Amino acid sequence: MMNQPRTFYAEWIPLDKRLFRILGMLADLGEFQGNLSDIYRYLVLEVQNVQTKQRARLKESIEELSRLGFLTYQMTGRTYHISPVPQKQPIPVPPEAITALRNHRYSSENVAWEQVLKVYLWICHNQKSTVTNDMIAADLHISVSTVISAKNVLEAEYNAITRKNVSEKIGDDSFRTLGQELAATAWWNNV
Repeated sequence: MMNQPRTFYAEWIPLDKRLFRILGMLADLGEFQGNLSDIYRYLVLEVQNVQTKQRARLKESIEELSRLGFLTYQMTGRTYHISPVPQKQPIPVPPEAITALRNHRYSSENVAWEQVLKVYLWICHNQKSTVTNDMIAADLHISVSTVISAKNVLEAEYNAITRKNVSEKIGDDSFRTLGQELAATAWWNNV
């Protein structure tokens, strides 16, 4: 699985960030075996000591994802064996892209890597010719400002998307912006 694309699913995209993070880990690793502290350390790169409250939230998230049918898990003592459950709409992503997003400190925006990935996946999966930030935010259950920041990172830091404003003429010298045409590019070739 080393250089093979990682499989994300369109069904994962609208999930809350805390749930999406776990599924992102599973997409990256294929499956996971370890305790809750190991999971937390994977998700939050800089952390050394994992608090009881953080482990409890992770446990709740894993149980919720299991109830929703997005993963299966078994426990042996305190060790979790977690696997993703394939969904209907796969979106392949090269492993280099995930590594770059997880490890990069964005100079242009303050936005979580998971949100950048969610916006990128949404753009990859999108079938509409013209979209607005409001549409993306509503589909992803995130704020418009997060969408804008994620798109800025994807464009400025990675050249991962192209965007073109779409307008209509409403008068002799007046135009109204309808939205943007967004397209994903093979940006990971430059990582």
